Amino acid sequence: PKNTLNVSNGYTTSAMMVWTPNNNKFFETLSFLPPLSQQEIAQQIQYIVRSGWTPALEFAAPDAALTVNHGTSGIVSSATCGYYDNRYWSMWKLPMFGCTDPNQVLYEVQACTRAFPGSYVRCAGFDN
Repeated sequence: PKNTLNVSNGYTTSAMMVWTPNNNKFFETLSFLPPLSQQEIAQQIQYIVRSGWTPALEFAAPDAALTVNHGTSGIVSSATCGYYDNRYWSMWKLPMFGCTDPNQVLYEVQACTRAFPGSYVRCAGFDN
């Protein structure tokens, strides 16, 4: 049998992964997740709407969406907490205030994708 050292912090440590700083790309919150399926995207949007949050869509071309480092702006990110280039994307229309149907949001995701093929699209849920 293989000699192994069992380590525990009270949780399933084997399920934890180490974040790699090499060739990593940042897309803001939850950017560590693998690509979501259409069904998983729909479930996330259903959660936003069910929670009473306001969905808002944003999009960006890949060259303006990715952040491999803190960019060429010259701003020192260690002195400006949380700043990096390409953080802000263009908004697709206005936030969907009062939206109660997740299918409306999914329709707008598809419309944005058709209008800007090849661009990344993200959905934020604002708790007002």
